[in-house]
Amino acid sequence: MARLLRSLRELPEAVREPGPGSRGLAGWFKAETPPPTDITARFREVHHRVREGEPVLPDEARRHLYLMVKGMLGDEVPGYLEDNQARLEKRGLETREVAVDTEGRLADNVEVVREALLDAIHFRRSVVLVGHSKGGVEALSTLALHPELRRHVRAVVTLQSPFGGSVIANDLVTTPSLRRLLDVTFPSLFQGDAGSVEDLSYARRMEFVRQHPHPMDIPTVSLATSRLSRRSLMRPLCAYVHERYGWACDGLVNTVDAEVPGSRVVRLDDMDHAEAALTGLPGFSNYYPGDLTETMVALALETRVGP
Repeated sequence: MARLLRSLRELPEAVREPGPGSRGLAGWFKAETPPPTDITARFREVHHRVREGEPVLPDEARRHLYLMVKGMLGDEVPGYLEDNQARLEKRGLETREVAVDTEGRLADNVEVVREALLDAIHFRRSVVLVGHSKGGVEALSTLALHPELRRHVRAVVTLQSPFGGSVIANDLVTTPSLRRLLDVTFPSLFQGDAGSVEDLSYARRMEFVRQHPHPMDIPTVSLATSRLSRRSLMRPLCAYVHERYGWACDGLVNTVDAEVPGSRVVRLDDMDHAEAALTGLPGFSNYYPGDLTETMVALALETRVGP
């Protein structure tokens, strides 16, 4: 994580960077896709019950297999998504980590998610997909590209996933000096493909989403957050986005870009990008990943599309 932050802090100072950067691109898809439904009030109600130790998951929850999809650099960060998965297992749910290459290209990881779904189908299991950040994009992309799999997916939970694109990824790949740095450091530091960052740029997401719209027939709950606090690990990046563009951001993804079209969306202004997947220090983090995931899964299973 320290290496990642050192690289990202090389972003130009907001007041010095010439050119438009990502200006005008946040939420580009809003005019082209169905709007989400805000369920933040319902989230707070269920989340409070979770914090109080009350049961919130429906009886049907145990019938499904929960496929967990990590985001960018998930294999590099100790403890990433562990509390999320452990909480579901503590509630008696069966989980599997999808073996995506967290520094790999979207097209390659879509095939990995597809194989995980086919394995579940072989054993006649229905699936709930839970993806954080880039992992959520890969889960959604798999269903968009392979419609024959959709009837086996009970619900999708995306946590801070850059459906529309990531402002930080976009500025990295469109600023020449930073693109050169990315091309050199990403493979050497993380044994990754710099193209995986470009997959989250606004241009690439526009191209993909317009060709492969998100399916509306699967209950989907999306988490869209921001946090501009000195107690946040992601403050330097949140401040960069705020100062340059005036956008609400969790450190990597603008709130508006994480709102999956047609989903039931939870909007929080006190959570950074790390808090959904990593257990933070008391007094610095406002949420626990396990509480958050249990709440989001409960919300996802409240809704069923179709007969």
